[in-house]
Amino acid sequence: MKISLGAKTLAYPTPVWVVGSYDREGKPNIMTVAWGGICCSQPPCITVSLRKATYSYGNIMERKAYTVSIPSVRDMREADFVGISIQATRRTSLRRPA
Repeated sequence: MKISLGAKTLAYPTPVWVVGSYDREGKPNIMTVAWGGICCSQPPCITVSLRKATYSYGNIMERKAYTVSIPSVRDMREADFVGISIQATRRTSLRRPA
């Protein structure tokens, strides 16, 4: 049986995306995002939605760049800790040479 939820901004299931950015001093920052998706197929483009109050938002607007990873089931435990710190996940940030 179908049940209407009415007009809402919902998508299910919502994948967890890990968005990475760098601040002006080159310090890496990551956060988890649930509001993201494919916005174009030609050229391939994705979009993420962040609150202006987040540190990542400021980094992205200043640097005009970010990375996105979609964690596998194996990495879900670490993804839960992404908002706390990079060190808590025991992951490293590898920066490509300019």
